[in-house]
Amino acid sequence: MDIQLPFFKFLEPEPIVIIISGTSGAGKDSVIKELQQNPAYQFHFVVTCNTRKMRPGEVDGVDYHFITKPDFEAMIRNGEMIEYAQVYDDFKGVPRFEIEKGLAQKKDLLLRIDIQGAEKVKSFYPDAISIFIVPPDPQTWFERLINRGSDTESELRHRIETATKEISSIPNFDYLVINDNLDDAVEKVLAIIQAEHQRSNRYQISVENK
Repeated sequence: MDIQLPFFKFLEPEPIVIIISGTSGAGKDSVIKELQQNPAYQFHFVVTCNTRKMRPGEVDGVDYHFITKPDFEAMIRNGEMIEYAQVYDDFKGVPRFEIEKGLAQKKDLLLRIDIQGAEKVKSFYPDAISIFIVPPDPQTWFERLINRGSDTESELRHRIETATKEISSIPNFDYLVINDNLDDAVEKVLAIIQAEHQRSNRYQISVENK
């Protein structure tokens, strides 16, 4: 039987830029920590830049890249920031070199940023996926904030006001994960990542007849 089979080859897809956002107290950091410790995956956590002073227990290059305001402003002028914002008297932002480092290592990238930052990153990387994490209900969320014991009453009020605006932005995100249980939330995020890796538009397919 003389049958000519087509030749096809699937090229390795590019890593995925994964944006993790959500309300304060939703458990973003806990989810990211569990993802980083998962032995089945190798993520590159994008360490952002910050001009504020280092707090006790923080590690430069792990929690943030702590840099001076003049250096941060120079990075802005040189186009080295994917996105940035001014928070009171300090600046924070996503440096381009962190994104490029993760892509060069062929690892999926994890970014923990706010809703404005998520929109900006999406404009640079349209194939990025955005995941918004929320607590299951207002009372559970408020109890989590109280139990942290790190905020004054004024700071709590500010977080609540900010969360109201953030929640209204949920339709702008690709996915919503309700964090009622940490293990379940992490499994949902992993399921999202696995499904995204199977999207046909993430593969480059070479087909030809021999």
